[in-house]
Amino acid sequence: MRQSVGEFSPEVVDFAGRISNYEAAAEAIRQCIVARLRDDGLNHHDVRCRVKTPTSVQEKLDRRDDLGNPRYPGGPENLDDLVGVRVILFVETDIKAVAIALTNQFICHDDEDKTAVIRKNGGIGYAGRHLTLEVPVDNPPVGCEAYRGQRFEVQLRTVLQHAWAEFEHDIRFKGTHVDNAEISRAFTMASTLIELADQQFVNIADILKRMQSESAATESQELDANNVQLLLDRVFPAYPHSKAGQYRWLVEVFGANGFSTVAAVEQWFMDIDQRAMVSGLGYRFLPGQVRVVDDLLLKTLGEPYIEATKNVGNDFNREGKLRFRLRRFRTLQH
Repeated sequence: MRQSVGEFSPEVVDFAGRISNYEAAAEAIRQCIVARLRDDGLNHHDVRCRVKTPTSVQEKLDRRDDLGNPRYPGGPENLDDLVGVRVILFVETDIKAVAIALTNQFICHDDEDKTAVIRKNGGIGYAGRHLTLEVPVDNPPVGCEAYRGQRFEVQLRTVLQHAWAEFEHDIRFKGTHVDNAEISRAFTMASTLIELADQQFVNIADILKRMQSESAATESQELDANNVQLLLDRVFPAYPHSKAGQYRWLVEVFGANGFSTVAAVEQWFMDIDQRAMVSGLGYRFLPGQVRVVDDLLLKTLGEPYIEATKNVGNDFNREGKLRFRLRRFRTLQH
């Protein structure tokens, strides 16, 4: 095992000299993913990024198979995980929605549910769902134009899975639990409890959605974040919840377009036949509830909606995004 910078291979020394470029790429990709999750209204806890250290890169390149051949030939440029992103979610069922959103934004080379593989083989732990993605050369996401062709790895985990994996990694790194049966047994029990807790969080989310969908809001109520969410749970029960702050943002959007009560919004939904219109929006996956309403308002109201809401919130690129989406909706109609 090489221990010092002086013992790095020439390829890794070259990588170390350009590591700031990879760090800039990682942050650009992270911001792009955050913007995509926000635009699609997908609830999440955090998005983090990292670049492999030269020591970690060298260690990976030094690995050999049973015949003594390099497991990762070709140098650092051929490693897909030089740039890594971790998306941490609240509910396990949201992992699928986020995975679909990201594979629609970037080129997907691999998609593996490593947690499912571990469980299938009778093991314990949370490796997460891993995506190997690439910034497309044609039409790269905004902010990633300088990093066309950059491959990166994304890990998707729940908060509980992330906590377990980080603690387990810390203990394993110290090398204390591998030969300690008591610690291994405790990790097994903790993993089982976390798996049960994640499932109960899913059950709680489903129960809340059902209760909210059954709660009829008073029609004369003025709009607020809570009754907007209740309303959307009734109208779009199959779509994922958005982040709490986005429902507050949607109240401002409704207000900017003259909607001030629950009754007015409900009437608008009935007038436009929202189910038929949603089917014509061309979604390849289920976006969050707030994104669906934003698109419905845009498609229904057109240019006046852009003018009324382009400065609502803190997305400085909102006007350009709205104009792009409106052009796409009009293209889908023909």
